[in-house]
Amino acid sequence: MSKKEDDILLERIANHLIIQTSAMDDIGLYYGKMGIVLFFAHYARYTGCSVYEDFADELLGEVIENISDELPINMRTGLCGIGWGIEYLIQNHFMEGDSDEILSELDEKIMERDLRRIKDLSFDTGLEGISCYIRMRLKSPRKESAKLPFDSTYLSEWAKMNIDDEGKDVLQNILNVNMVDDDILRLTLGLRNGYAGYGLNLLLK
Repeated sequence: MSKKEDDILLERIANHLIIQTSAMDDIGLYYGKMGIVLFFAHYARYTGCSVYEDFADELLGEVIENISDELPINMRTGLCGIGWGIEYLIQNHFMEGDSDEILSELDEKIMERDLRRIKDLSFDTGLEGISCYIRMRLKSPRKESAKLPFDSTYLSEWAKMNIDDEGKDVLQNILNVNMVDDDILRLTLGLRNGYAGYGLNLLLK
């Protein structure tokens, strides 16, 4: 498609998401509101339109407000995915804030799980995704004297496990959309095989 055709399609995607997203219950990264926040953050920067930035901020507020103890800790639908999304926004200058402060309670929840006892080694729902979140948090800019987001015992156990996630492109792992243009009519809303993912692929290509 030409740039003009891409722009028309992106506007259609944005309008569809604005209409449909408010009814979503899922706040996760792959299929829920956190992933859609990432699309609108990129789209606002692409268009220079504050309306999309405001919508992303509003959605992010809904995500943070609805984080609960009942969420799993995984990347796909849970705390790691939401935390990774917030850290991504801060590190890429889509939002301002101290991620150590914003994510402190979430980090504490994640540390409650013993990494050595997790049998699921996958990225989406298991150990590799959790490890990728830990690595992302450790890369967050902070003063050398600042306290790390995870305690030394937890980080020591994590390091011993030699999980092969370094250098993994999280967004590309999620954005595995491979469709012809007509398929867009059958998409869900989120990043994984959804409108937000299709749009973000266009913005990042």
